Amino acid sequence: MLTAPPLPAKPPMARQPGSSPGSILVLCQGNYCRSPMAEALLRAALGPGIRVESAGLGAREGYAPHPRAIQVMAERGIDITRSRSRQVTPAMALAADLILVMDRDQQDRCVALAPGTRGRVHLLGRWLAPGRQEIPDPLGQPDRAFQGALELIIQSVAAWGDRLRQHRGTP
Repeated sequence: MLTAPPLPAKPPMARQPGSSPGSILVLCQGNYCRSPMAEALLRAALGPGIRVESAGLGAREGYAPHPRAIQVMAERGIDITRSRSRQVTPAMALAADLILVMDRDQQDRCVALAPGTRGRVHLLGRWLAPGRQEIPDPLGQPDRAFQGALELIIQSVAAWGDRLRQHRGTP
């Protein structure tokens, strides 16, 4: 089973104009289901050159991911058991070069929390077909909702990975 690499202990990387982001922050509501899954998948897709973290817009600090999120990721060979929920802060958002959220409401809330992030906050599903760009919260839904959310996250991460690698000039 793959384990998501630990967060680096260094500050966010400085970004040069026209370069790809040095740091990505993935947000969802509670940092309990969608954002930990997306964080691990982005780390695996992008490698060590880009710092990827996650947080929640309404998170309670210190909780492990939802057991179903852990299970669907483990089925794909990725271990997210070491992830812990945390609440996003304005400083955290402002330090990120790119912020990826699950829905438009979260996009608006992030910009309201940290106005300096305007233009850097995008839907994780931005590159998916219209009507599939928002990734619904599976919490409280039937188990198949976790699989559906994960499928959208996988497709979204692949699309962002392609664009970020093209921007960096790597295959």
